[in-house]
Amino acid sequence: MTRKQYILGALTALLFASCSDDEKVVLKYADEGDTGGPNPITQTLKEKAKFKIGAAVKMKDLQNEANYKNAVLKHYNQITGEFEMKMASIWTSATAYNYTAADYLVSFAKDNNMEVHGHTLVWYDSFPEWFKNAKYDSIAFEAKVKVYITDVVGRYKGRVKSWDVVNEVFADGGAMRNETVINSLFKDPIGFYGRCFRYAKAADPDAKLFYNDYSVVIDGGKRAAIKKMVTRFKANGVPIDGLGDQFHYATDTNRQTMKTGFTDMASTGLLIHISELDIKVNTGKSDSYVFNDTEAQKQAETYKYITTMYEELPQAQKFAISTWGVTDKYTWLTSFWHYKEYPLLLDADYNKKPAYQGFLDGLK
Repeated sequence: MTRKQYILGALTALLFASCSDDEKVVLKYADEGDTGGPNPITQTLKEKAKFKIGAAVKMKDLQNEANYKNAVLKHYNQITGEFEMKMASIWTSATAYNYTAADYLVSFAKDNNMEVHGHTLVWYDSFPEWFKNAKYDSIAFEAKVKVYITDVVGRYKGRVKSWDVVNEVFADGGAMRNETVINSLFKDPIGFYGRCFRYAKAADPDAKLFYNDYSVVIDGGKRAAIKKMVTRFKANGVPIDGLGDQFHYATDTNRQTMKTGFTDMASTGLLIHISELDIKVNTGKSDSYVFNDTEAQKQAETYKYITTMYEELPQAQKFAISTWGVTDKYTWLTSFWHYKEYPLLLDADYNKKPAYQGFLDGLK
């Protein structure tokens, strides 16, 4: 060892010892040969990406936890309300809206130079109980929905840059979802959904309008049904700008299936939004599961595969990648999937996981 190497090694050790755990993780990956762009040690996702990096957030966490708020500001430049902008949250009665939480998120984004993706205007699972119980016929029902879309989109005109106008129309395999609200009222539900896009466009002509669903790239039947709907919309002049696939996938999701489906989805020519990304690791729902280094690396490789795949899109189709949450501390999957689940880029203490580096490495 030369004297120069000895001194450099000693200085590196001193620097490492003085770092926080979060910084040590980043230094570790830099030492292992990360050459992914300028200043890889400190580069964040939003700094490297040439498109928006979003996260689903909750008002209460932004208000109550400084670490949560700081993480959102550090890593992301777009937000989606996890609950706050859904119909059931806003439309409290036939004569009243509650905009408190939605207003907070929109103001938070404005104050911090972020964009807002509105989620979601029409979703079968978010019609308020009072609305469902009113037993409107199709004409009255649609008239009410039109007023709702016009009021909400109009309120945030120029401040919410994009909307999921319609969410989860199709069942697994591609049939119309067997839900009791829309299908029981309309002989042509797709026609109704198309008119919802028109109402949103009229309220804010500059907003980008999306259809959002899950399993789009891995369910060929559902994807075919979505593409058929898009073809009909385009033929009839319905103003749809983009498609969102939620990407609630896992480390064992077949990558070739994912890529083939992603290419097919992009063949629509629309903007593509990976809208609700998280990657499950406890794929067997095991009570004895341990999230060890091997599992963390598998997750990192999955994130890298997805972001690499996204970067292969034409630049004009890249809208955003949005994670469904910010930290493993607050993820819907610990209640919906299994209490031992660690699907996001930051751990429960807000440290970057290997998944963060995987995501970063996949970016151009």
